[in-house]
Amino acid sequence: MSSRSLQKQNRYYQWWATIEKKIYALAILLFIVLYSLQLINFVMEQRSSGLLSYALGKLEGVSIAESQTQINTGTIELSVITKSDYSKIQIYLNGEYYRSFDQKSISLIVKNNDIIEISGIKSDYPATIKITSMTDNIISPMQDSIIRVSNGFVQVGRIRLE
Repeated sequence: MSSRSLQKQNRYYQWWATIEKKIYALAILLFIVLYSLQLINFVMEQRSSGLLSYALGKLEGVSIAESQTQINTGTIELSVITKSDYSKIQIYLNGEYYRSFDQKSISLIVKNNDIIEISGIKSDYPATIKITSMTDNIISPMQDSIIRVSNGFVQVGRIRLE
């Protein structure tokens, strides 16, 4: 290569080296500006809201533990109205075994969107079960509904609360 082309190449490399330094300096400057603005914003928020712990407590929402106490629940009573062995009839709540009938009627505490199913698999004879009572906040299933259970699972319904 000639000396003239080498000089052009050197100037080109020097030009990119200065551009690289300027970009690097600009990035550092922008980072410092960003950090300063965030620090100023934090200080201004602390002045307007008081102590740090007070500000965090005020800005955050209600804790999960406190919100869980406000879950709507209802009570539904199921009664066996046929003369069958009711102790072999099982109740499932949301697909999991809940309990068997230990008396002719049983009360369940339910939440919104719970699914009640009744199993007569262990029972030798078909049974008829009636929803005898429920709290006023339960919309579905309807009171006085009759469910016939034989050798399988029967869905009573999905609980809908007001």
